[in-house]
Amino acid sequence: MVKWKEILHPIPILAARDCTIRQAIQRCQHAQEKILFIGDGQTIVGYVDESYLLRQAADASSLDDPVVYCENILVVEEEAVVEFYHNISVVLGKDLSGRYIGFTTIERARHEATGLKLNQLEQIFDGAGIGIVTTDEQSRITFLNEQAAEIFGMPQDVLLYRKYETLLSAEKQMNAVLSGKQLVSVSNYFNSRHIIGNFSPLYQSGQVVGSVHLFYLQEHLEEAVRELKFVRNLNEDLQAIYTSANEQIVVVNEHGVVIRLSGTFSREFWLVHGPEAVIGQSIYELGQQGIFPTDIVTNCCRQKQKVMHVQTMKSGRKIWAVGVPVWQRKRIEKVVIVLRDITELNEYQMEHADDFGPENEKQPMKSLIYRSKAMETIVDQVKMIAEVNSTVLLLGESGVGKEVFAQTIHDHSLRRDKPFIRVNCGAIPENLIESEFFGYESGAFTGADRKGRAGLFEAAHEGTIFLDEVAELPMNLQVKLLRVLQEKEVRRVGGTHSIPVDVRVIAATNKDLKQKVREQTFREDLYYRLHVIPVRIPPLRERAIDIIPLSLYFLEQFSTMYGKEKQLSRQAVEVLETYQWPGNVRELQNVIERLVVTTRGLFVEEKDALATLYGETDEEQTIEPMIMHIRPLKDALEQVENELLSLALRKYETASDAARVLGVSEATMSRKIKKYFPFGRE
Repeated sequence: MVKWKEILHPIPILAARDCTIRQAIQRCQHAQEKILFIGDGQTIVGYVDESYLLRQAADASSLDDPVVYCENILVVEEEAVVEFYHNISVVLGKDLSGRYIGFTTIERARHEATGLKLNQLEQIFDGAGIGIVTTDEQSRITFLNEQAAEIFGMPQDVLLYRKYETLLSAEKQMNAVLSGKQLVSVSNYFNSRHIIGNFSPLYQSGQVVGSVHLFYLQEHLEEAVRELKFVRNLNEDLQAIYTSANEQIVVVNEHGVVIRLSGTFSREFWLVHGPEAVIGQSIYELGQQGIFPTDIVTNCCRQKQKVMHVQTMKSGRKIWAVGVPVWQRKRIEKVVIVLRDITELNEYQMEHADDFGPENEKQPMKSLIYRSKAMETIVDQVKMIAEVNSTVLLLGESGVGKEVFAQTIHDHSLRRDKPFIRVNCGAIPENLIESEFFGYESGAFTGADRKGRAGLFEAAHEGTIFLDEVAELPMNLQVKLLRVLQEKEVRRVGGTHSIPVDVRVIAATNKDLKQKVREQTFREDLYYRLHVIPVRIPPLRERAIDIIPLSLYFLEQFSTMYGKEKQLSRQAVEVLETYQWPGNVRELQNVIERLVVTTRGLFVEEKDALATLYGETDEEQTIEPMIMHIRPLKDALEQVENELLSLALRKYETASDAARVLGVSEATMSRKIKKYFPFGRE
């Protein structure tokens, strides 16, 4: 809003009511103004502008005739908001005491008010990190704000009047906009920088005369979402961006009432038809109905910091909520909550088949929990593999979840209703492994069951057998396994005839089988029989984005198992994300279980995670970079930088001390912390 006092100008000297035309002209020339006010020291009764005064001089019989003045003057208070009226040409402003403080013409007021509004709008966009570029009908840049120049990394005067479509390589997009189309959430690259924004046509008299581009850096959006720097009253362009983020952003005031709802609206979550049915509702009433995770707001206010929470709602949807309190004058004014539906993370939950053995006990339910693109690609590949009966070889470090992937292949195959037999090839004694694999006949050896016994392959008939740690098989059994794969039949120990078996084989190893073939500890022909469809499962350090959903999943599982309500603080999450996890998902699972069992209070704090992962926090820790495979040099350097930064921040109390030890400036240190620790530090 623009107030009158912002656009008023000093009032020039007054002319008396009986002023002549000659005197009026002389006073205008002396004051160098194009308007002259008529009145006395206390009251202004009218005015005469330059053009009207010249017409009077031309029409009058003498310049000594009295001047004729206009009276269409509007008197306003200086603090009032600028409004425009018909049949008014001049505005006079008064202060609270009734004293005249300035004037403006309606024409000048319109121009200056528009300029102030544009300046305010530009400041808003700059503050929100948004660049603005306008072009003419020839796609030449006619205007860009400071934020746009900063994003592009080039001065404004260098970019002005250049062909925008050439700079962005966006000829088709610009042609579409100049033909009257609006483009939303368009990706472009400029000067090696990824930008996303909206293109809209500019109209004049109903004709397209140019375009306007509102955009921002992709990395700024990601950072804003992580840090929840929610911008008030976002325009519809940013609303579209939030919608594409597949998150719901809820703003709750100090009374617990929903005042704003942005992002992708989920009817399945809210159980209503639209956001208008949610806005104005009390979250406590919604919580009683099992629709909203009320605890996130309560904990935010109690802990006075960002809180993360996972909860299953009445609708059955599993929601990951992140709440951030917004402070105003040392009190919480409102709470901003980002809700993400993580139900899909449990899409592949399944129950293991009966373990083969005398106890016949059920295995616990295991799930594929992921968010990374790499894992998404592998899961899609696994689904396709499951449709056929080809042998699969799962490769990956210990603890990455090879058994869960084997179970997933089985459960998505046509054999899903048949047995799934898990065999740890390294856990069976060598003198028993043949009889366990292929069974034995009555009297085959001392201590054998008189009735004989079927082997694991027979037990898996028409189903799937999972050979874990297949590299540990002794050479003599490798030959017999090869025969089973080739002939599709087994012969029991002490038996004289073959038994046909229809089994799908999934093998897994954390060893380099090619190297073992070269060392002649693994048969080459068996290697090629198993290596039909290899699937490499990446270690956790290569998909760090999966650490948080996995941590929250395990946290919920163990909290329920042990009857403890636990949540991760943002500092603890930061520690978990920066750890290398040599034991992969299994190590993460064990660490979360230990934290749930051994920590006191509601929150797992940073010191708890540090003590569990690195030992006592007051002891100096040496973190060696773990380079397990060839990778881009830039990524390796960032990994080492991340680890050094993490170590320095744990050892020294302040960022300035850490910067001094690392030999960088405080500004550089601040940028590095912002880059590597998106959850912030206290």
